[in-house]
Amino acid sequence: MDKGIAKFSELVLRSQKILITSHISPDPDALCSVLLLGTTLKTNFPDKIIKMILEEKPSGDLSFLGGYDQLDFGPVLEATQEFEPGLFVIVDAMNFERVSRSAGAKLRTYVNEELKSVTAIIDHHTDASRDQAAVYLNRRQPATAQELYQLCFKDLSWQKPPGYAETALMGIITDTNRFRYDHQHYHQTFSIVSELIEAGASIEQLENRLERYSLGQLRAFANLAKNTRDSGLGYAYSYIDDDYDMGDSNDLSEFKLACELYASQFLRNIGDCQWGFLVYPELVDGTKTYSVSFRSMSGVMDVAAIAAKLGGGGHKQAAGAKRLSGKTVGEAVETVQAAIAG
Repeated sequence: MDKGIAKFSELVLRSQKILITSHISPDPDALCSVLLLGTTLKTNFPDKIIKMILEEKPSGDLSFLGGYDQLDFGPVLEATQEFEPGLFVIVDAMNFERVSRSAGAKLRTYVNEELKSVTAIIDHHTDASRDQAAVYLNRRQPATAQELYQLCFKDLSWQKPPGYAETALMGIITDTNRFRYDHQHYHQTFSIVSELIEAGASIEQLENRLERYSLGQLRAFANLAKNTRDSGLGYAYSYIDDDYDMGDSNDLSEFKLACELYASQFLRNIGDCQWGFLVYPELVDGTKTYSVSFRSMSGVMDVAAIAAKLGGGGHKQAAGAKRLSGKTVGEAVETVQAAIAG
């Protein structure tokens, strides 16, 4: 057994209180990874206290997944201070800044220096700005849900919890955009997906739950379509107008999902462009900031490297960054273009 896997198993066995979390603006793979690991630990170690928490809610409705009602949403720093875990697990992310919108540094200090908790990181992204951890597991699988399926049920032979198949499959099909991207581990992926389908999960049913669009999202699509440009340099880009009304707080998650959907479905397919980006606004502590999402065809552009220049990260074909420099969307777009040129 790999030393890192054995070490993780040892940490779980000796820890009474375990907290599991993932990144802000959680996509389905982030949430599914938290659920898959959390429900698995609860099933196999009923004497331990397991806390699953995300600082923000997902943009889509995933409440039908098994164990969702056991997942908390709120400030991770405050939850950690109250819970005082012996083992702090980050999945689908690799540093504390990705876990908390504005308290990442404080969370790191509290976990490492005050609480002196042990940290484990389980991820699948390109290694960039990774925090130090007692255990770091990353086999570069196409989804962290697949990393955890392999770890929990193949490597450690833990018992599968109720709902595991749907949760794991949701994480895999969403992060691969239903197997749209080329990947070296496709043999493993399709083998695991076959097992999940045989266990009762359905790609069609999961996709039907995801593919529901509100009128507000259609407005966002229209604004992005209006502003889509061919740079003349091989990439396309778009942005949300500064005067665009994002709606109230209940609409923000749907708005962000619309932006991500547009990035995934259109940016790589504008004219002769095979990669691109879009800039959209977000509210952080009531202040308007700008974020960027990149997408690329395989082998065309390593967008994770560009995102890293902007303080973000991700995959070679799909990446992003937050808190872009710029007081207007035009300035934010220029910030991204400067990172591309540099």
